[in-house]
Amino acid sequence: MMTTANSSIHPGRSRVAEKPRADANRNLLKVLKPVYNKMLQAEAQKEGIINAVGSRNHKSAVNLVDYMALRSFNIEPIQEELHRCGLSSLASSESHIKFQLLQVMGWLGDDAAGASEVDYDGGIKLLRDNITALLGEADDGAVPPIMVTFDTNFAEDPELICDLLKNGMKLARINCAHDDEDTWIKMIDNLQKARIQTGLPCKIYMDIAGPKIRAQVVGKGKHRNKLKVEPGQEILLSEPGRKAEKGQVFIRCTLPGIVQYLKKGQRVLIDDGLFESVVTETAGDEALIKIIRISSGKAVIKSEKGLNFPDTEFEINPVTKYDIKCLPFITRHADMLGFSFVTSAADMQLLRSRLETLGCPDFPVIAKIETGLAVNNLPDIILQGMKQQKFGVMVARGDLAIEIGFERMSEIQDEILWICEAAHVPAIWATQVLETMNKRGIATRGEITDAVHAASADCVMLNKGEHILEVLRTLNNILARSRKNSFKNRRLFRKLSIAEKFLE
Repeated sequence: MMTTANSSIHPGRSRVAEKPRADANRNLLKVLKPVYNKMLQAEAQKEGIINAVGSRNHKSAVNLVDYMALRSFNIEPIQEELHRCGLSSLASSESHIKFQLLQVMGWLGDDAAGASEVDYDGGIKLLRDNITALLGEADDGAVPPIMVTFDTNFAEDPELICDLLKNGMKLARINCAHDDEDTWIKMIDNLQKARIQTGLPCKIYMDIAGPKIRAQVVGKGKHRNKLKVEPGQEILLSEPGRKAEKGQVFIRCTLPGIVQYLKKGQRVLIDDGLFESVVTETAGDEALIKIIRISSGKAVIKSEKGLNFPDTEFEINPVTKYDIKCLPFITRHADMLGFSFVTSAADMQLLRSRLETLGCPDFPVIAKIETGLAVNNLPDIILQGMKQQKFGVMVARGDLAIEIGFERMSEIQDEILWICEAAHVPAIWATQVLETMNKRGIATRGEITDAVHAASADCVMLNKGEHILEVLRTLNNILARSRKNSFKNRRLFRKLSIAEKFLE
């Protein structure tokens, strides 16, 4: 029988390559085995928390814990080797991470492969089912639903709401930090009329306002409610109750109980980060802060501007008296509740207790992640939230960027999305999406790129603006195009500090 040159060569090549390949497989297994064992250890460590979420979300809780175990390793080098072997690098496997790891180990020759709670199809189904249950069905099953923030004038403009529905709005957002119940009910009535007129569905999302941390400039004359500053200037920051002495100008923090937690060297940001200062001295309920950066055209700090303390951990009640007053209205009229300034699992439990008193402990809650502390505690916040039937996470990028620094925003928002996917929890991408277009009618190139990135979330939120209808059309177009290419990215799994903290 005649043999070709190729057929005579290939057997030799296989025999030569067989031993190095077997050695490479064994080396990879040596590295992957500890990752798998870490998953099992983490499941045992978090068994009580996993069981507490109930049977409906049990598999998702296990998968989240497994994912955090994986991300406590730096597996970037392993991923490169897996690619060289033509195997899955474990990227894009958040929804079924242990299953994917075991599949890879099996291909590498591991005979003692264990079992996983969620396989590929099961993980995708759990995530999609949770998205649909919480946020509603997308038109074609691919484009993420879009949430639109209602402005005050929506209470008097039912035709605009009809147009928004026709152009892709799937959720209406009413922020309880603005307006009042009379205005909210008009918005809701107009939305209901628009739903009937168009035959299109739309869910209602309402935020509770949460605690407001503001600066109050204390002084007289030209210093009343405003203070001109310059770099290097030191200013006294105090608790709300401090009395002004003659000729003195200082800043009060409107929320009590924060200044006492400040330490020397920690940052204090004012007016959405336009003014950066650092604590130079502390004395009980007072602190001296030095201005180190001014990014405002006018170097004037005004009263009622926001204060942020990105380096300071402090304890405040995230559910205010005003929030408690709003809860009955929200649970009667809305489909879900946005929880502002949540930073821990204990905060989630506190809100759940409030909802229990209203007879609706399983009312759907969206945890708004807007501080560095909330990011660090995200797995615990999610596991607590999963005790409810419907739960989601919002990446509140405005406050979050101020807290963690704009340069870290890109990586952190992706980490939040990955962790949510591992828990099969819907994630909402929020704040400043196509913001310039909303205000001026035309988007920047950077905003278009940001909107493309938003397609990796399960819902995208738009703020209110004069050009909201055109923005909605544009975003719908961008998301539809972006989702067609959403599986091209390959992720490298460096070690996550969030995962390390979670498994301490």
